[in-house]
Amino acid sequence: MAYAGRTGRNSTLGSALGIVLLAVLVVAIAVFLALNPKIVENILYVAIIILVVIVVVAVIIFLAAAILALPYYAVKGEEYQMDATYDLDDVKPVKEKDSRDKDE
Repeated sequence: MAYAGRTGRNSTLGSALGIVLLAVLVVAIAVFLALNPKIVENILYVAIIILVVIVVVAVIIFLAAAILALPYYAVKGEEYQMDATYDLDDVKPVKEKDSRDKDE
């Protein structure tokens, strides 16, 4: 095993204090919202309104795309073969073959 040489160590006190501060902040916000239910109600109303607006915009975009696609498909028309027959009597059976068989 190779010698790693000198090693150093940094303190993680700042990170630990940040995590504790974040936990205290989350608890403080939860207590604040529990003591003020009207704020939670208003936040939920705003969230519901934003969700409804997103759904309405998505439906409008879908309908606009569908309406704009109609003229394209109307001009494009339907393509079909002129000299083809689709009689089932013309269909030939396919010989079943195992991939392990070597005779062809």
